[in-house]
Amino acid sequence: MPLKAPELDDRSFDDLMREALLRVPRYTPEWTDFNDSDPGVTLLQLFAWLTETTLYRLNQVPERNYVKFLQLLDMELRPAKAAVAYLTFTVERPPPEGAGRRRLWVPPGTQATAQPPAGGNPIVFETEEGLDLVPVPLANVQVYDGSSFTEVTAANQAGDPAFRPLGWVPQLGSALYLGFAETDPSRGSRSRRFPDSLRLRFVLPTGVEERLTVLTGAGLPAPRPAGPAPDAALLWEYQATTGWQRLQVFQDDTAGLTREGDVVLQGPPDATLGTAGKLGQDEPRYWLRCRLVRGGYEAGQEPLIDFVRPNVVRASNLTSVHEEAVGTSEGHPDQSFELAHRPVEAGSLELRTEQEGIPPERWSAVEDLLTAEPTDPAFTLNETAGRIRFGDGRHGRIPVAGARIVARTYRWGGGAAGNVEAGLVNALRTGLDVAVRVVNERPATGGRDEQDVEELKALAPQRLRHRGRAVTAEDYAALAREAGPIATATALPLVHPDFPEAEVPGAVTVVVVPESRALPPRPSAALLRQVSEYLDRFRPLATELHVVGPRYLAIRVDVTVVAQPFQAFGAVAQAVEGALGAFLDPLSQGFGHDLYPSRFIDVILDAAGVHEVGRVHGTGSAATALRPALSVYVDDRLHDSFEPVVVPADSLVYGAGYQVNVVPFEDR
Repeated sequence: MPLKAPELDDRSFDDLMREALLRVPRYTPEWTDFNDSDPGVTLLQLFAWLTETTLYRLNQVPERNYVKFLQLLDMELRPAKAAVAYLTFTVERPPPEGAGRRRLWVPPGTQATAQPPAGGNPIVFETEEGLDLVPVPLANVQVYDGSSFTEVTAANQAGDPAFRPLGWVPQLGSALYLGFAETDPSRGSRSRRFPDSLRLRFVLPTGVEERLTVLTGAGLPAPRPAGPAPDAALLWEYQATTGWQRLQVFQDDTAGLTREGDVVLQGPPDATLGTAGKLGQDEPRYWLRCRLVRGGYEAGQEPLIDFVRPNVVRASNLTSVHEEAVGTSEGHPDQSFELAHRPVEAGSLELRTEQEGIPPERWSAVEDLLTAEPTDPAFTLNETAGRIRFGDGRHGRIPVAGARIVARTYRWGGGAAGNVEAGLVNALRTGLDVAVRVVNERPATGGRDEQDVEELKALAPQRLRHRGRAVTAEDYAALAREAGPIATATALPLVHPDFPEAEVPGAVTVVVVPESRALPPRPSAALLRQVSEYLDRFRPLATELHVVGPRYLAIRVDVTVVAQPFQAFGAVAQAVEGALGAFLDPLSQGFGHDLYPSRFIDVILDAAGVHEVGRVHGTGSAATALRPALSVYVDDRLHDSFEPVVVPADSLVYGAGYQVNVVPFEDR
C-alpha cells in the first residue's frame, strides 16, 4: 500500500463553527442569539472560513515534504511515451517512361497526420527510416501448396480472415506468389520496376504472437519470440526472361514467416511481365515468390498471416526540431536552459556550442554530472521538463561565457492520444517528389501520457523496494508497469508457459494487460517486445523470463429482473448491463480471483430501477416463491450457479455479453 501523508489538522468548517459556538457561553454568557442573522455569528463564520483555509494550506506541508523527498531520491515524472504506427505508402502516379530511372524515396522524418475523431489538433507521426517505394501495386497473391494454386488476394486485406502463405501443410516446393501489376502500358516489358532494396512487411493476425521470451547464455538474442524457430529454409526468387532467378535476402525478421516483421530483399534487376498460377497471358504480372526448399514446420507451427504489404515503414508520434537556439551561456556554474518543446524523446537531443572564430563543439548527455570530469563537455537532460543543465567546473565543464547553445536536433511528443485507430493516419504533411497515399492499416499502439504526481507517489515505495533489480515477483510486476502503457501486470515465479502444471526452476512468467479500450485488452507483439527489452535490463543472469498476455474467461450473463413500479424497462436493462459491465471489467477483478456467481445478485440489485432478481410465481392459493432467473455462461458453457468460477493465476474474466429480461412488478 503506498504511503499516505497524514493531515496535520482535519477539522472542517462545521467543526470549527461548532467549537466556537460551544465557547460562547463560557466567555460571553450574555450572548444568546445564535441565528445566522446575528452579526456575531456572521463574524464566527468568517473566522471559521479563514481558519479552514489556513488549515488547508498547512496540510499541504506533508504533501510538499513527500514530493521533496522524491526529488531527493532523483525520482522524476516518467515522460510521455510515443505511439508507433506502421504506415503503408501507395504510389498513385508513377513517373512516366521518359523520366528515366528515378528513385522513389520516402526520406526518414517524413510526417503524416491523423485527425482525432473528437476534433483538435492533428496528431503527427514521423517515419524513423527511409523507404524505397515500389511503384507497381501488389495485385495478386497466390499460394502453391505443392500440388495446386489457391488465389488468396481477397484474404490479403487487413482484418479479413487470415491465410496460410505456404498452405495448410507446408512441404518442399510450397510457395507464396506475389504478383505486381503494371500500371503504365506504355512502359517497356523489361524496364526495371523495383528499387535496389525491396521491403515487404508480413503482419500476423491479432493475438497470434502473444508471448516473448528472454533466454540466457552467450550469443542468444534477447528478447525473441517464444518457442524455437522452425527448421525451414525459404528461398526468394523473381521471374526473369531466363526463368526464376534467386534474390538476395538482406534482412528477415519473420523466422520463416512465423513472426511479424520485415523481409528486405534485393530488388529484382531484370524482372519481366509473365504468368504464374491461375493467371494467364491476359493478366501478366511481375512475380516474386517465397519457396520452401529445405526443412519444414512442426505441427502447430505452420505460418499464418493476416496480410503482406510492400512500402511499409515504422513511424512514431514524434516531431523533429532542428537548429533551435536554446540560449547564451553566462559562464556560471550549474546553468540550466529549457527547450521550446517537451517532453523530449530520450537520446534524441544533439547539442552544440558556438563561438566566433571557433569550430562548433558537440556536447554529450550523461545521466549524472557527478561522474563527469571537470573538462568533459557534458550535460543532463530532464526529458519531461525539457530542461538542460550544465556542470559546475568540478563535475562537468561550464560553457564559456557568450557561447551560443544550439539544439542541432531533437524529437518531442508522445501521449495516449497517439493511439489512433486504423485508417486515421491518412494525410501526408511532408511533400514528396511522387504522388502517394498513406494509411495505417493497423491501430497505432504504445502511446502513454506523462506520469502524474499521484501515480509517482504510489509507485515510489515499489521503486525503493526493487532498487533497479528484479528479484521478487512484486519487483517484476512493478517494473513491467513502468515499461510501457501497461494497465496492470503480475509475475508468476517458477512458471513456464509451455509447462503450466510443473514448477520450472529459474523461470518467471510476467503477464501484462495493456491500457486499451478493446474488450478483452490484449497486448500487441510490439508491446510485449517493449516490456521484454525493459525487463531484460533488470533480471538476474540465470533467470529465464517470459512475457505474455493474459488468458481470458468470457463471462456471459442471462438474467430476469423485476422492475420497480413506474420504471422504463429499457432504462432498467441498460442500468443492469452497465453494472454487470463494470463488475466484469478485467481490471476490476484482478488476476486469479475466483468469481462467485452469487455476487451477481448484489451487483444487479444495486442497479437503478431494479426491485428484485427473478420473478414471483404463485400456484392457486399457495404461498408465493422466488425462483432464481440467473444463468452464468463461461466460454459459452453453462456454469453451475452454486460453484465458483475458478480463475487461474495468469487469467482474467471479462463480460462477453448480457441478456437482460425485464418484467413488471406485481403487487401480490
